[in-house]
Amino acid sequence: MAKKRESGFDKLGRLIKSESDDIRKHMAAKDDIAAIRKEMATKNDIAGIMTELADIKRRLKDLEEIVADHAGHSKEIDHALERIAIIEKRLGIKARSY
Repeated sequence: MAKKRESGFDKLGRLIKSESDDIRKHMAAKDDIAAIRKEMATKNDIAGIMTELADIKRRLKDLEEIVADHAGHSKEIDHALERIAIIEKRLGIKARSY
């Protein structure tokens, strides 16, 4: 059986369809890459937030350790201020507000 010879128009149509298919594949890949970039940006944002939260947590723990040594002092300071107020009253000194 003899092979039918492809006309110029048929060849042009086949080439246009082939190029069209390649462009669709390229656009689909481009959309996939855009989606991946968006997802990665979100993950990078989350990673940055997690790093910042870890830093805040570490700093709070450091402050907690520093303040733990001073926990009983507020009661002592309040008591000292009360005693100062009593002494000022006995001496007739106008009391200051602390």
